[in-house]
Amino acid sequence: MEKIILRGHKGIGGTAEGEALVSQNALSYIFDVGGIWDTPMSAKVTNKIEMPDWYGEDLAGKVLVFPTGRGGIFSSAMLMGLARRGLGPKAMINIKTHPVFAYASIVLDLPTVDELDKNPLEVIDNGDWVKVDAERGIVEVTKRES
Repeated sequence: MEKIILRGHKGIGGTAEGEALVSQNALSYIFDVGGIWDTPMSAKVTNKIEMPDWYGEDLAGKVLVFPTGRGGIFSSAMLMGLARRGLGPKAMINIKTHPVFAYASIVLDLPTVDELDKNPLEVIDNGDWVKVDAERGIVEVTKRES
C-alpha cells in the first residue's frame, strides 16, 4: 500500500487515525450538519447546496479533510456539543484552519493540522487511512486499495 507523508508546523491536539472524508467546500457545523435539531442528535450533513460532496454523510468518527471552516461561534458550539456526545470527528486537516474551529479543537483536544507542505485536498481521497500527529505536524496517508 502506498504511503504519503505530509508535513507542517505543530498543530492542535494529540494524535488520531481513521478513515478520511474529503470535501472541497468550507464547512459550517451550524449550517451544514443536522446536529442538535435532529432527534436523535446527528452528525450527518444536511446542507445539499453548500456541502454537495458531503450531503448525507455522517461526520462522526472520521478524519475530516476540508479547506477551512465558515461561520461563527455557534459552529464551534455545535461541533463541541456533538463531540461530547461521541459524534465528533477523530481529527481535522485543513488548508487553513478557521479560528472558530481552532477554538473548538483546543477545547476538545481534537487533533487539527493545517498549512501542510502539500495540498491535502489533492493528496487525500475518501476512504484513505490517515494518521494525524498534530504534536509533530505530520500526517501519514495510506492510500486505499483500488
